[in-house]
Formats: sequence, structure tokens, C-alpha cells
Amino acid sequence: MTATPQAGSLADSLGLVAQEVADLTVLADHLQGVISRMAAAAAPDRTLMVDAQAADLLHQRLQGLASFMNALAIAAPVGAAHGVAGALRGLSLSEQARRLAGHAPAAPEGSGELTTFWD
Repeated sequence: MTATPQAGSLADSLGLVAQEVADLTVLADHLQGVISRMAAAAAPDRTLMVDAQAADLLHQRLQGLASFMNALAIAAPVGAAHGVAGALRGLSLSEQARRLAGHAPAAPEGSGELTTFWD
């Protein structure tokens, strides 16, 4: 269940954080799959198996945090004020700040080609 709080309210901000954490859960799940494929292709390695278990724990903890934040969003008093501007300024990723401010993601630039860290 996703909260449907009043726009601009504390509940709205908490709901946006819950959605951000839920999105991170999807990324953690993807990373878990990558690590599993790497582990299957590699020689048996205890460290790699521990890392695979850590990725699973990361996924579970993010899922729990998303549920917790959503519950807080639902329970937040109607009309409760907040001031998130300072917190948003502290974020290093501008797209994350846009999402947490309640704005739609910016339109993707370019042709849609994959860009990696090595490009």
C-alpha cells in the first residue's frame, strides 16, 4: 500500500522517501542478481558468497525501510508542516533531490544509448 498524502505535507515528503527507498530496493535486487551470476561463473570463493549474502541483506533492509517510511507517511498528521529545503540541498544527486522535492524526473538526454562509468 502506498500513501496518498496531502501535497506539500510532511506525509507527502515521507511518502516520497518511501518511494525512493523502494526504488533502491529494486536496484539492490538487480545487484543481487549480478553477484549471483558472478558467483556462478567463478571458482568457489567464500568471500564472494559472503558478499552475495550481504547483497541479500541490503535488499531486505531496504524493503523494511521502505515499508517503515510508508507507514510513517500514512500516520503523519494531516497538514503537518515541514521544511525539507535544507535537507534537499545536502543531497549530491540532483535527480534524487528533484524526486524528493516532488518533481517529475527530468527528461532523459541523448539518444537513449547506454552510458557506463567507463564512457
